[in-house]
Amino acid sequence: MKKPLAVGSIAFDLIFGIHGKIQDEILVEKNGKLGRQNLMFTAKTKESFFGGTGGNISYGLGLLGKKPMLFSLAGKDFQGEFETHLTKSGVDSRVAVDVKGWTATFYGMSDELGQQIGVYQPNAYEKVHTIPLSKTITPKDFKDIGVAIFSAGTGMSILRHMKETREKCGKDVTIIFDPGQVISIFYDKKLLEETLALADIFIGNEVECKQLQTILGYSHDKLLAKGLSGVIETLGEKGSVIYEHGRITRIKAVKAKKVVEATGAGDAYRAGMIAKLLEGKSLKEACEFGSKIAALSVAYRGGQTYRL
Repeated sequence: MKKPLAVGSIAFDLIFGIHGKIQDEILVEKNGKLGRQNLMFTAKTKESFFGGTGGNISYGLGLLGKKPMLFSLAGKDFQGEFETHLTKSGVDSRVAVDVKGWTATFYGMSDELGQQIGVYQPNAYEKVHTIPLSKTITPKDFKDIGVAIFSAGTGMSILRHMKETREKCGKDVTIIFDPGQVISIFYDKKLLEETLALADIFIGNEVECKQLQTILGYSHDKLLAKGLSGVIETLGEKGSVIYEHGRITRIKAVKAKKVVEATGAGDAYRAGMIAKLLEGKSLKEACEFGSKIAALSVAYRGGQTYRL
């Protein structure tokens, strides 16, 4: 069986569990417009986890026995506990290390509804666009790749790494474009269209999908007409929607037995989806399985603590 490749960030997640609800603290004027914000929250917990989109996705794939390759750029604090944790979880770490820098850090506040505000500090990962995949991935490795997902990086890093994968693997690989929240930061129409032309599938949450259409100025139908085989819109507890040529499929969310924290749930969904795509399942079957893995992950704190 072919292997998956996850290209994306690895990070230390510092999560504060706060009292109350974030939405209750946001000031809205009588005219419905947001007023000037000066927010303060009190934390009831502070916990540190292993995270990052690339790390979370490859962790889930490792648990599922798919022997994922993980490409990323980390700092000197990655080698040791973090790297050992990934290896024990079944991940084939192909992480380049900046021996003078530090690994990325995510600072998040998670409220009683599971909603979150975060600050991401890329540190060494900011230079990931300067490192080719071939630094840690051999020509033989490229031949083994069946599905490759490109998660949050910079606009130029994702484009560079996608191009390299397509050149080395040709049409034998399914490429998933997963820009995440950086879509509104790094992308204009030209860069977005150039990147989408290399992809087979686009995946994002409802905000990211709206941002995608706003930047491009056209709908999912035109995206599919330009060459994508599918667009996946994730909706949290409302499930997800698959847009394919002439067909829209709604996937129900799997009800979680317990909801502790939602960090990394979307990445768990992606891990489950990729696992089934590697097995030759349809996009519908893959997303249904992704929903199951996401529902398992929310019963744990952090993106790399759940078990199957």
